[in-house]
Amino acid sequence: MTLSRKSINCNQIILESLLGAKEALSEEAQNHILSFLRSQKCESGGFIDKAGKSDLYYSVFGYTLALVLDLKLDITREKEYLKQFDQKNLDFVHSVCLVRAFYLLHLIDLKQKTGFKATKYLRIGFAKDLIVGKLAKKTMNDCSAVLWELETYISKDDGYNHNAKEEEQSTVYANYLMWTLYQDLQIEEDSIEEIQNANQSLILDNGSYANESNSSDGVTSATAAGMIMNSNHGKSKEWLLEKRSKRAGFIAATGVPVSDLLSTATALLALKMSGENMDSFAENSLNFINLHWDESGGFFGSIADMSCDVEYTYYALLGLGVLS
Repeated sequence: MTLSRKSINCNQIILESLLGAKEALSEEAQNHILSFLRSQKCESGGFIDKAGKSDLYYSVFGYTLALVLDLKLDITREKEYLKQFDQKNLDFVHSVCLVRAFYLLHLIDLKQKTGFKATKYLRIGFAKDLIVGKLAKKTMNDCSAVLWELETYISKDDGYNHNAKEEEQSTVYANYLMWTLYQDLQIEEDSIEEIQNANQSLILDNGSYANESNSSDGVTSATAAGMIMNSNHGKSKEWLLEKRSKRAGFIAATGVPVSDLLSTATALLALKMSGENMDSFAENSLNFINLHWDESGGFFGSIADMSCDVEYTYYALLGLGVLS
């Protein structure tokens, strides 16, 4: 049976959640986080990784936060930074990151030209298909070579595999990246549905999703992504809820001793989109996220990795927004 989720744009929901987090925070808290975001900006373009070097992957999280938190960017400089990458020689993940980075810069550029704050701009922009459609066309023109290259990662089940080209089976991670990208670029619905249908073979007997075909149990982030893309929640939701630890964060997989922000935020987002009532653990989840807020203004991922970066700050705000 062909699945259809045309009415749900995942990244729109994510941006709405991030805006919700922003609005729930005091002005002092917003400024504290914004100060951290500025500290992660690389002068020559992009945002830095944990080693302090400009990085395309981290830049996607940085640009998203810049969009929501109204951090002004030099668009010309940022586009020059993106243009330095060889579109035909990036791996799958960085290829997707490049396309998404261009798309986000177009959003930010238009926002800065209108003079609107993110709260007003995003809620107007996403309501008008014409605006989003024009930005999508600009992005596809900027990234034509890398978009063609991404198609070489199509697997034989019509999904995508982020590890290698022409694989038998797709991976949930790659499918999620392409599913959300295609939604934003307004790619034909048939292609989006093919990715959703490919996920059906990736569900394990216990309802979880794993990124490796020989796995006996799933991963929290992959299961969350699978739930978001597909509507068969039953066992998947039960499995996901079992990953909530006593401290209310979510662990990455069965047996992992420590909860983390990435797993927590993605699980909360999937549960929200599935219609789950989270009132019984919302306060504890908020407390868990707050415990990962550093004096620098950024957030760290877990007690096993207490270095702050834009990725974990993004996931912290996403989790806060989902619960707001």
